[in-house]
Amino acid sequence: MTLAVLAFAIASLLPLFAMLPRVTAEDLAKLSDPRILHLLGRTFTLGFGVASLALALGLPFGFLVARTDIPGAALWRALGVAPLFLPTLLMATTWALMLPDLRGAPMTILSLGLSSFPLVAVFSARAFERIDRRLEESARLLGGARAIFALDLPLVLPAALAGACIAFTFAVNDFGVPDYVSSVGPKFNVYADQIFADWGQTQRPGLAVASSLPLIAMALLSLIPVLALRRRGALASLGQRFEPPGRFRLGAWRWPALGFVLGVLALSVFLPLGQLIFEAGRVRGEAFGLANLPNAFGNAINRARLDLARSLFYGLAAASAATLLGLILGHAIERSRSKLFSRGLELASLLPLAAPATLFGIGIIVTWSRPATADFYGSDWMAILTYTGRLTAFSVLLLSGAVASLPLAQEEAAEVAGAGPTKRLFGIVAPPLVPTLLASFALVFAFALRELDTSLLVPAANRTTILRVFNGIHIARDETVAALSLILIFLSLLPAVLIALFSTRRMEVLP
Repeated sequence: MTLAVLAFAIASLLPLFAMLPRVTAEDLAKLSDPRILHLLGRTFTLGFGVASLALALGLPFGFLVARTDIPGAALWRALGVAPLFLPTLLMATTWALMLPDLRGAPMTILSLGLSSFPLVAVFSARAFERIDRRLEESARLLGGARAIFALDLPLVLPAALAGACIAFTFAVNDFGVPDYVSSVGPKFNVYADQIFADWGQTQRPGLAVASSLPLIAMALLSLIPVLALRRRGALASLGQRFEPPGRFRLGAWRWPALGFVLGVLALSVFLPLGQLIFEAGRVRGEAFGLANLPNAFGNAINRARLDLARSLFYGLAAASAATLLGLILGHAIERSRSKLFSRGLELASLLPLAAPATLFGIGIIVTWSRPATADFYGSDWMAILTYTGRLTAFSVLLLSGAVASLPLAQEEAAEVAGAGPTKRLFGIVAPPLVPTLLASFALVFAFALRELDTSLLVPAANRTTILRVFNGIHIARDETVAALSLILIFLSLLPAVLIALFSTRRMEVLP
């Protein structure tokens, strides 16, 4: 565990804390600038709008695919996770083409909300499945469907709100989508823009840190409740004699419910992918043709072969490292005998997630761009360290919640029998957590492939597919860029699809 804590400190915390000594009184004084307060308010509005949209779509979606008899529920449930694997930039670019008159805050909220609603849907679906059948049967006898609803909602709401809080955090820290929306319409500056601009204009890390403090505080205030909600919700309805709940029969309401599910999937998956396919099939802007697609994909692969290989390597390495660290640290958070250490580690694990990705990238530059580490700074390992440090927080959050759902008795028995910490962790704790470990790997891999903000700043990560797509969208949008975007989406989905096809256990994300 000591090595894991040290690795997390170097990869995830050092880039943030290394800049603190460079903050001056002059930097902090800029926080009183009225423009800063205006941007903070605008960014909060953006985050609240995205979280509200994610909650409005995700909570009913999770319920319908997990607990009702709508046709094809299992398929729609699997497809409902897909938007998490689509780069948010591509969601924005496709919707900007389909709705050319929608710009500014509405377009940004739509794009980020559609990308993040699966966080609420997945957490809600799992929570609905953890409600004991006997509790619902008792409620049905006492008051029918209304009583069941009154029972279920308080048990599920903590998980749904946890997903919405994470969606809020992702939204307020996003730079790529507001930047793109501003490039195709009226300027829509948010706080992340200010941080990026401060660094680009002054190269002063102290100013970047000072500018980030209100945004980090806002993100932490949204993430800290996630911890409390997770502790309240993760085991709310599980017991030793737990009986899985049945499915609700909707009768004639099955078809409107199915229409809602398909409508959400159309907005978040089918239409964006369809738009990209349409673009890839239009050679030099001519009419769409299926025969054009092979040439578009061939050109994209030829031009970006090395970038694709690097992105795959970085993603696989970061996902493996983050999942391993997430298991060790998540277990330490839940099982440490020191409450102070547990809560301190838990709070520290949130910092890389709460900090803007642009600030994290600046921290990487400040920490590693020096003569003694120049070779490492310019190598592939720097990109892997960057993505691992940025994304391990998500694995810790997932796996600490999963560890909390396991009974402690088996670990205590193994300890009495003489099993050491490593043997207990990998022999007793890890096996039942395989579904969550798989989910952690697949999600971190996808997030690494779509990580744009830090890739813009860290030179070692400049040679990635997402950055080539970003440049192509802004400079020369054509069928090759659309094809490369589809390849990136396919690669992001690949681990999750392979796990679903060949694993005997379903991936699970527990709040």
